[in-house]
Amino acid sequence: DAGRAALARGEWQAARRAVDMSLQAGENPEALEGLGLAAWWLDLSDIVFDVRERAYRIYRERDDSLGAARMAVWLAWDTAAFRGEQAIANGWLQRAHRLLEGRPDAIEHAWLALRSGVFALLDDGDPEEAAKFASEAVRIGHALGAVDYEMVGRALHGFARVTAGSVVEGFQELDEVNAAVLAGDMSDRVLIGLACCYLIAACERIRDYERAVQWCDRLKAF
Repeated sequence: DAGRAALARGEWQAARRAVDMSLQAGENPEALEGLGLAAWWLDLSDIVFDVRERAYRIYRERDDSLGAARMAVWLAWDTAAFRGEQAIANGWLQRAHRLLEGRPDAIEHAWLALRSGVFALLDDGDPEEAAKFASEAVRIGHALGAVDYEMVGRALHGFARVTAGSVVEGFQELDEVNAAVLAGDMSDRVLIGLACCYLIAACERIRDYERAVQWCDRLKAF
């Protein structure tokens, strides 16, 4: 509980200490997942891979497909971001697809759609495919009342539209989502960060530096 509270406050070192203490009483995937998130924010890649792979295995042993898929999506992102191993990242992403196949909609489906969309946009150069994945994340987030997933799906959709040439329409979505960030409509720090990143990356793509400066000033203060 102390670890979860520290993660919610963005106190990564305190979260790491608390979860480490919890793990001394016995290994469980929820604690490992919390430690992985704290280590991710602290840029401790060795710990990130170790604990998320362990969490994945225990979730599989429990027959918890949602937990395992959630870790698989994270490991796909970690592998691409920390190691640049796109083939292995794709393997983890496809593993998550397989684990979620045929299951009722859950936030893990939205998480998978978001990361699939980012890979389609940034690695495959396919904004149309990215927009499809983003729309799927929006649909699931809206259906489940998961506002953070719906909003970051809209941000990714806007980024894809800007990339495809629909600049005005794309920035309408991106501006709206980041206004929602400032208004406190989102709470997940990872998804808030992604929404902000997609806006600034879209500005960079078309060299709209005035918009980027306006948003950077406000988002940094936030």
